[in-house]
Amino acid sequence: MPNLSGIIPILITPFDADGRIDEASLRRVVHFELEGGVHGLGIGGFASEGYKLTDQERIRCAEIVAAEVAGQVPLVIGMAPGSTEAAIEQAHVYSNLHPAALMTLPPNTMNNDEMSLMEHYIALGNASDVPIMVQQSPQIQAYAHCQLSTEHLAQIAKHAPGIRYFKIEGPGSARRINALKGRVNDDVRLFGGVGGIALREELEVGAAGLLPGVGFNEYFVDVWQAWTADDKIHVDEVLRRAQPLVDAVSGFGHEFSLHARKYLLKRAGIITHDTVRRPTVRPEFSALENVGRLVDEMALRISLRSTKLDL
Repeated sequence: MPNLSGIIPILITPFDADGRIDEASLRRVVHFELEGGVHGLGIGGFASEGYKLTDQERIRCAEIVAAEVAGQVPLVIGMAPGSTEAAIEQAHVYSNLHPAALMTLPPNTMNNDEMSLMEHYIALGNASDVPIMVQQSPQIQAYAHCQLSTEHLAQIAKHAPGIRYFKIEGPGSARRINALKGRVNDDVRLFGGVGGIALREELEVGAAGLLPGVGFNEYFVDVWQAWTADDKIHVDEVLRRAQPLVDAVSGFGHEFSLHARKYLLKRAGIITHDTVRRPTVRPEFSALENVGRLVDEMALRISLRSTKLDL
């Protein structure tokens, strides 16, 4: 199985007006992102509101996405197990969908020490038939106390060959990626997140790509292509143009970013409803309108000025 790299968006989970999963809209989002040239797709992460889904709903969403992707690009499936035993069982269930990796949050209910969390990931990595991506997301309040040191992350990679990837996001992500990259083998790959806010710095220290949200990833695909071609002038030019939109969507907290992305997708006719499951923030409509104005000015595929896709 080839190593993951590039731009791998984490899909939203569309809901109907009553908060039930809208499977048809999810399929349209998959194809919208695939047509933008992304290098993989993910489901079951924070951007998917995975923390608001039942276990059965998480599996169903993964099944839908796997069927629509049909091997066109690698698939990453997110997990948030509460125990090592649950993690191993979930890994076996998801392996039937042939994902390229399982992006796995640490158990977060109790204040487990770092040694316990390290042992958890090593056990999972050695038991799973699918490569594991360790997810470190201290910017999310519920996971702030689960951040592992560079030393413990390096030990996880050393003692579990099944740990092939790390998603390092939140404050100081580039510094943390840089520190870990110097402690792991070259075949272990590190990714950034949080909507691409720190993408330039993460690439500079050796990140293998980005796991952003959905909606306007043609910018990040362009950045990745320029970066791999060593055209840093173009990288900086594209990021300068994109920064106002990135800040407007991802600069006001995770729940706002969900509303912003769903607002854009509904406005473009890709999803039917822009429902975000409760509890959630109540965004100012003017802030959402500002996001729409920015994508229209940039003439993105999701813009009202672009030709509507036949989805």
